[in-house]
Amino acid sequence: MKLIDCIKMAFSDLNKRKLRTILTSFGIAIGAMLVILMSGLGQGIQTISNDQVKQMDTLKVINVQPKESATKNQTKDKKIDVTSLNKFKKIKGVSNVLAAIDTTATEVSIDTKSAKKINIHGSNLDFPIFNDAEKNELKSDKKKIKKYGSSEEIIAGSIINKDDKNSALIGKSLLTKLGIKDYKSVVGKNIDIKVSFPKMDGIPEKAPLLLHLKVAGVVNNAYKLGKYTLTTSDEVAAQIQEYYGTTDYINQKGYDTVSVECTTMADVTTVNNAITKIGYVSNSEASYADQMNSMLTIVKVLLTFAGVIVLLVASIGVINTMSMAVHEKTKSIGIMKAEGASKKNIRRMFVVQSGTLGLVGGSFGALIAIVSGTIINKVLIASNIGGLEAGMKIVDIRISTVVFTLLFTILVSMLAGVLPARKAAKLDPVDSLRFE
Repeated sequence: MKLIDCIKMAFSDLNKRKLRTILTSFGIAIGAMLVILMSGLGQGIQTISNDQVKQMDTLKVINVQPKESATKNQTKDKKIDVTSLNKFKKIKGVSNVLAAIDTTATEVSIDTKSAKKINIHGSNLDFPIFNDAEKNELKSDKKKIKKYGSSEEIIAGSIINKDDKNSALIGKSLLTKLGIKDYKSVVGKNIDIKVSFPKMDGIPEKAPLLLHLKVAGVVNNAYKLGKYTLTTSDEVAAQIQEYYGTTDYINQKGYDTVSVECTTMADVTTVNNAITKIGYVSNSEASYADQMNSMLTIVKVLLTFAGVIVLLVASIGVINTMSMAVHEKTKSIGIMKAEGASKKNIRRMFVVQSGTLGLVGGSFGALIAIVSGTIINKVLIASNIGGLEAGMKIVDIRISTVVFTLLFTILVSMLAGVLPARKAAKLDPVDSLRFE
């Protein structure tokens, strides 16, 4: 008996028992639909998340620590000096290098207004103060622009450069803390920095360090440096650190805040590896994005597995249907055996009929899943739920998923039909012919 004959006979037998065929196929269709929809949902969530992550320019920034790996789980200090910064700059795929010394001032004052314990960010003015990633991310965020009024980093005055060793940029939030509302009025004014140790009994009092700078510009508080921070040159920050006890700070300690900005997301891994080879410990938010992607892959697998469970339960219905088919065709099996049909032919006939049930159910399930997925996507976009925009798919059904599910459904159905098929093949032809 040829395969095509088995297929024709399978469709003929299924057509004779329409209700039973419909009910069994329906169970299979539900399982196949869930496999495709759940897989599509997981794929959609993963795709949207990855697309949004790729648009986050801050993921292109690598933070370099003034440390090197000593053992597997331990590090030791390693100075980042100008030579190291130039090495980072020369790495292929690097667009910017930022370096600074972060410290704290005891008190900062403008005119009669003052604030205590202020962050001092001493930037190496041979390199940029702001990275492009932070600028681009703010420019693309309409809500933040509306909240802060501008996407520009300097909202009054001008940025400082390498010739402005005694100038400073003041964060708008710091001006608010000082009680200054007209932020434009501070540009050009003197700003005094006081650094001192607290008084302690029995310890000689050290004279405070007083520094006098001029305000060159005001930083938008949408930026990190626009908060409670005073940005100046690395030389000023080094003076403060030297007051705290380290002589010749820049040459002895180097820079403690260094970031390397990559040209594209694709360069992050290569640049990160190059920095590691130079001998420094580095990390980037891109590694967290990879971890998130791995977690979403696990979620996608779990969602798909839930659908597979339903499909396997539906296969029990196939066993029941095929067992009844064997019972009903007992006499016909006897006739076929009497005419020379082998056990293999009988077995193949019932396995093919099981696979046909899987094909019918799987096809309907795939069709329902595709239609349902399309409707879900359109409704969510039309309702603007979850910030979905035109072109996005929360249920992203791939052709490969549909084909795989259809083949898997047929295979499961055929395996479910093996037991009834073996039973049919073992029937004695004489007993089968006597069966009423």
